[in-house]
Amino acid sequence: MTHTKAMRFATGLPAGALLLCLLAPGAARGQRGGEGGQDETAFLRAVGVHFGTPRSEVLVLSRLGVSSREIPVVLRLSKRAGVSPDVVVAQRRRGDRWMKIARSYSVHAGDFHVPVDGSAGFLKAAYERFSARSASEWSEISLSDEEVVGLVNARFLSRALGIAAGRVLAAMGDGRDVVGVFVRLSAGG
Repeated sequence: MTHTKAMRFATGLPAGALLLCLLAPGAARGQRGGEGGQDETAFLRAVGVHFGTPRSEVLVLSRLGVSSREIPVVLRLSKRAGVSPDVVVAQRRRGDRWMKIARSYSVHAGDFHVPVDGSAGFLKAAYERFSARSASEWSEISLSDEEVVGLVNARFLSRALGIAAGRVLAAMGDGRDVVGVFVRLSAGG
């Protein structure tokens, strides 16, 4: 049995996630760690299913202090870049902005774009920048952290719930309560 397999067998966690827990033991202090209630648990379960990530790995991200609304960003970037989520988390903890992390893996603003009919809500400024350029120039667009988080969550909620992105954005308000939006839209609201 390899060392990595032994660590997974002994803990049920991938070696990289375990390493992050050991290197940053105080990082999760004071965090909800996935224990934010049934709504957050359901949201995180849906995130894991959508991104093909085991529940245990999603919970590790939560315990490491990654907010529920940023976990989809970590998973989207790690999948697009072909790296482990803990690598993305480490870059974020260093203070890197989402676009800096994305660009380090040749992921650009166009990779976050979600087609929307109607109002783009709190992402109006981002959609104005997209519409001012041809799609071939979207790699030159810079997005704020809030815009990246909003776009990734709009795409996730739209696809996971089978709801048009415009309806998701209308429900998102300022984009801060993604778990609440997930619950409302899941219930048909």
